[in-house]
Amino acid sequence: MVYELKNCLNGEKKEEFKTTVEILVVDEKYLTFKFDCKNSCFYSANDKYNTAIYNGDVCEAFICTGENINEYYEIEVAPNNCQFLMKMTNYGTEFIDGKTKHNLKSEPIPETENFLVSKVEKSGNDYKVEFSVPLDKIGYKKEIGIRLNAYRIETEGGETNKHLLALNPTMVHSFHMPNKFIKIDL
Repeated sequence: MVYELKNCLNGEKKEEFKTTVEILVVDEKYLTFKFDCKNSCFYSANDKYNTAIYNGDVCEAFICTGENINEYYEIEVAPNNCQFLMKMTNYGTEFIDGKTKHNLKSEPIPETENFLVSKVEKSGNDYKVEFSVPLDKIGYKKEIGIRLNAYRIETEGGETNKHLLALNPTMVHSFHMPNKFIKIDL
């Protein structure tokens, strides 16, 4: 199914940075995301695996396959096809002085064990990102299912978190809100 991402802070469409994502299962083995991103400067914050590429333009998915919604994979791919793959544990969120503060634990998936497959295509000011993860590697169990959210960050050339887009908007200046994950059927 194809979904349109919306402004993460207010849930409104953001036509200038229109982004769609198709989420599908391929060969009953791979969970695949196909992002179509309009109007980008293709700013990549790094070119090394598992670095802070989220400070640049990225397409992301947070995927939970277990019973605890606060344990999920954070997957990101930048316009230069740099990847980020972490197992996250979210111990809670606080809102202090109008800012969102998370208590997160990150467990990097070593590059030698990286199971993320991705590709990027650029055309004019637009780009497409496709990435896949094996269902068995992310612990998929049919009886539990998958809960997720998908995101795009557009920095317009390097202004961190300038435009935040989400499949299911979190309504705060952060993506780490597991209560906003949606259940998808495979």
